[in-house]
Amino acid sequence: MKAGCERCTLALGAGELARLESAAGLEVACESGRVWITEECHASDVWLDAGQRVRLHGEGLALIEATRRARVRIERLPAPG
Repeated sequence: MKAGCERCTLALGAGELARLESAAGLEVACESGRVWITEECHASDVWLDAGQRVRLHGEGLALIEATRRARVRIERLPAPG
């Protein structure tokens, strides 16, 4: 995701990866398809189908991989609290 981008939409082909640096505070919403998300230093991975979303917490790298053609929306959310 580009620095300074507060909201982006990505179209990913099957097997295509997206890298998110400093991913803490980003929300990833799967608009279509299915994606796998893994975060640096987190033991649990996440699978999202269309209509599902997750907030990322890791300060490091997060990877999103489409298991089939997918569209994801990535948005920086305000800090909780």
